[in-house]
Amino acid sequence: MNIFIAPFVNALFGFYYVLGNLGWSVVVVTILIRIILIPLVLPSLKSAKKMSELQPKLKKLQEKFKGEKEKLAKAQMDLYKQEGINPLSGCLPQIAQIAVLIIFFQAFNLVTNYSIGKSSMEAVNRELIPSFQINSEFKFDETFLGGKLSETPAVLYKVGASLNWLLPIVLLIGSGVLQYFSSKLMMPTPKVDNTVIKKTEDKEDDMMSAMRTQSTYMMPLMTIFIGWNFSIGMLLYWFVNSAVMLVQQVVVGRMDKK
Repeated sequence: MNIFIAPFVNALFGFYYVLGNLGWSVVVVTILIRIILIPLVLPSLKSAKKMSELQPKLKKLQEKFKGEKEKLAKAQMDLYKQEGINPLSGCLPQIAQIAVLIIFFQAFNLVTNYSIGKSSMEAVNRELIPSFQINSEFKFDETFLGGKLSETPAVLYKVGASLNWLLPIVLLIGSGVLQYFSSKLMMPTPKVDNTVIKKTEDKEDDMMSAMRTQSTYMMPLMTIFIGWNFSIGMLLYWFVNSAVMLVQQVVVGRMDKK
């Protein structure tokens, strides 16, 4: 038994037995993952929100200590300490979420590969607890909202399966849109950006603003591009994950305002 993959495989099978549908099992498991990661992600979201609100003060420090990198670095760290912000707090949650994505990808592939005959019953049972283990008569239903969770948009395009296009297109574009709004929530307001840019003599802030804008649009486009070769099941995971993350950001933003 793989101690990393087994919990995800068991969760997928467990909710499949309860709900009778692998797609809804993916949805529930994804939401549970986001809930479990809340203690790790919540401080990161709060820190990112505060960092975006600190931009005017950071720009003032850049103007004050222009050309004095050591003094600027110390002043920035003092400001972070004063505001109770750890600028590195976002690294660990990001690493954790990437690790979870990779592990879930492997677990989901094992499950769907069995349904299409690429994984053996023994390979699946090795990861399952005794009460969840399957026999040779077990048949997995991987259909969800008119699509098969093991298929990819790229394969559907090659075979011309136009009737099965709706679900992957909604998940692909939906994930990109959700990620776009998540990025917008983490950015300083346009009013702050413009004020800062006008106060700066050189082009540094124009470049930073342009980089933030490019990131806001490029990341959703990259999500769609990479997701083109992902299975519909993984696209479903990414869509639900992005939706829950956006909700968490909105909730954290409202909590900070209160």
